[in-house]
Amino acid sequence: MRKNILSLQVTKYATATLLTGLNLLAFGGSFTPAQSTQQLFCKGRMNNGWNYTAEYLNGRFTQIRWERSGQPPQVSRLTFYRTNPQGEPVYRGSFQAATLVTLVDLSRGDVRRGSQISVGVEEWGWSRGTCGTSSGGGTSGTGSSVPIATVRRNLIGVNQVQARKWLRNNNFVFIRTVQHNNIRVIERWNQTDNRSQAIDVTITRGTVTKVVEAG
Repeated sequence: MRKNILSLQVTKYATATLLTGLNLLAFGGSFTPAQSTQQLFCKGRMNNGWNYTAEYLNGRFTQIRWERSGQPPQVSRLTFYRTNPQGEPVYRGSFQAATLVTLVDLSRGDVRRGSQISVGVEEWGWSRGTCGTSSGGGTSGTGSSVPIATVRRNLIGVNQVQARKWLRNNNFVFIRTVQHNNIRVIERWNQTDNRSQAIDVTITRGTVTKVVEAG
């Protein structure tokens, strides 16, 4: 009788140990570590020569760093202001604690590589920036290659002056004129951090009508 009781106790202990082990395995299998920090840098250039880098960290824009040749760097701390009627988050800050700075997240909160922002400063006007994964180091542009879909979205239908300005602001350099006549011009541009891939921009009667990867 005593042997049977002892055997039953051992069986119960083994069963409990097995269940505990299975529970630990199940818990371990379902446990996932916290996601790594998401950090992007959206870069552009104002018409007056100030380059800016807006930092996106863990789901929100936190600051804009301003740089210009011959001037000390400036930082504008950003706070969320509101969501505009288009569903785009709007952030506000100030330049040198005096001039209003506004950042509009054109991705509607889905910020990723190639996303666009619009930055406005009182008396300076507005500029568009493009997001990438590198902070760069004081130069304008994305700090990473801009997808051709983003280039098309920003250039097609835009006049040639604004188109060339956008390209330069996003680290593109003019290579050469591929074709030129009284109606149409095709220009080849290359991104400074991705020299292996060039694009051809077609300008018809002063307006961009086509953007393709150079063959």
